[in-house]
Amino acid sequence: MLLASLICVAFAVNAQSLPPGESKALVQQHCEGCHAMKVVTSKRASRKQWSNIVDQMVTRGAEIPDDDIPGVVDYLAKNFGPLPSRTAPVYVNTATADELSAALELSSKESASVVSYREQNGNFRDWKDLTKVPGIDAKKIEANKDRIVF
Repeated sequence: MLLASLICVAFAVNAQSLPPGESKALVQQHCEGCHAMKVVTSKRASRKQWSNIVDQMVTRGAEIPDDDIPGVVDYLAKNFGPLPSRTAPVYVNTATADELSAALELSSKESASVVSYREQNGNFRDWKDLTKVPGIDAKKIEANKDRIVF
């Protein structure tokens, strides 16, 4: 009884560690049998790399139907792709909240505020416009001003 409870808790913790999205259930179904989700969530890879990893898993015996492979690869590439470079340009007028968080080291709340402000007030024209966003740490913006592109 205790063992069954622990297995259920472990499954719930693993399921919660994956972000929502199309094909999440496929990843859980096909990957959790062999791996703790931490193995998957800690890896960052390009779409091509994820495709190669999934192909390797299939050759090692993972039973993933051919029709499910594109969904698994898409989900992994979207949610566990390479982190943005800390030196690459950041297109603040088109970047998503997640992209802003990763590239500018903003909190999720700060990056959501930037996107919301942009949607309500239009595109930013220079880096100082970003410091007008309520709740934003202006020092983070100023530290990255040379990478911010409009």
